[in-house]
Amino acid sequence: MDDITKSIRESADYIKYLEISEQLKDNEEIMNTIEDVKSLQKKIVKEEHNGNNIELLEKEIEDKLRLLNSYPIYVEFTYLQDDLNNTFQDIKNIIEKYINSKTS
Repeated sequence: MDDITKSIRESADYIKYLEISEQLKDNEEIMNTIEDVKSLQKKIVKEEHNGNNIELLEKEIEDKLRLLNSYPIYVEFTYLQDDLNNTFQDIKNIIEKYINSKTS
């Protein structure tokens, strides 16, 4: 497992992901927009639970997401995040298959 962890931590994608993550933290406009989206998502859950119309909130989220996707650094961050998540999922599947083959 240590080899897998080391391999991931030393991968170009992971290093770039960490660098971009730090850059995003320093970008107040992007971080505020992300927080706005999270807040709106919470409002949608609450309003939906209360049976209220959520169309305006959904439109507002779409606008915020469109704004986020206009930032190349954010797009690159989400791409790297998806790529790393897929890698982690692949590793998980390999480990599960190995364990299942040993316990069957």
